[in-house]
Amino acid sequence: MKVLVYISWPVKAWSIPDEHVARLRDEFRDLELIQPASLDEAAKIIGEIDVSFTPQLTKEMVAAADKLRWVHSSASAVEGLLPLQELAARQIRVTNSRGVQAIPMAEHVMGGLLVLARKYDRLLEAQRARRWIQNDLVNDWPYLLHGKRMTIIGLGSIGLEVAKRAHAFGMNVTGVRRSRPEHRHSYIDRVLTPDRVQRGLENCDVLVLSAPGVAATQGMIGAEQIAMLNRGAILVNVARAPIVDNAAMRAALASGQLGGAVLDVFEREPLEADDPLWSTPNVIVTPHSSGFRASHWDEVTSLFASNLRNFLAGEPLRNIVDHAAGY
Repeated sequence: MKVLVYISWPVKAWSIPDEHVARLRDEFRDLELIQPASLDEAAKIIGEIDVSFTPQLTKEMVAAADKLRWVHSSASAVEGLLPLQELAARQIRVTNSRGVQAIPMAEHVMGGLLVLARKYDRLLEAQRARRWIQNDLVNDWPYLLHGKRMTIIGLGSIGLEVAKRAHAFGMNVTGVRRSRPEHRHSYIDRVLTPDRVQRGLENCDVLVLSAPGVAATQGMIGAEQIAMLNRGAILVNVARAPIVDNAAMRAALASGQLGGAVLDVFEREPLEADDPLWSTPNVIVTPHSSGFRASHWDEVTSLFASNLRNFLAGEPLRNIVDHAAGY
């Protein structure tokens, strides 16, 4: 059996290190693991491949993949990276790495909120300038997360981890997801379906976006939705930039309807150096790094190895992707 391992991006953090490929070769010595140097090289051999460990395939590659039975993406998001319709037509199973980034992204969300709430940006700036700003803070008081109302759009693995932490801070948490969860979680006060999202936006102090970037979520948060939030609400986007109307978000930040934002995703990345968001008050800009941490590839590799063992044994695979839904 031949396994294709191709995970290469301009972003170094998302490219699989050689030592993790070596780990897989050592664990699965009866299999032939092939690691091409480019997508073009991968395309040339795709007809020989049984299993593909990659977040990238083209329609042409799927058409030529006569033996391919399963694709595992090293990423959580697969929309735009894999031709899901073509894979569905060929009845090729797809799994992803959802859950691997949930905890670091949830910590990132809470970290950003704490920076804004406790004025850490101002405090660190003052520290570097050796200024004691105790009296200055009275003019722009720190505030509490405790008692605030958070709504999370996208109550999957990331959203659930955010909810746990928000609840621990004493926040009231509403989740929005396509279907109601099988079990009621004590750290979530209510769960709404997308057709009732307005109820989640009304009286909301913190709006967290962790939904997949599929057609149903494009432009989901526009001027009308932002106006439903409490004045001075905080917007956190660790999902996909197109979920939010960019112009509406910027206008709301300028007017004060949004009191701040924690943004890890942007319409164009890298964010251009002259973009006003860099210097907009109460906006935290991070370079699409909310999922970064040192153990990332240990966990991704372990997930794929576990799934590969299941595949070889004819057992159910974890993290099956719904081809139609896109996640």
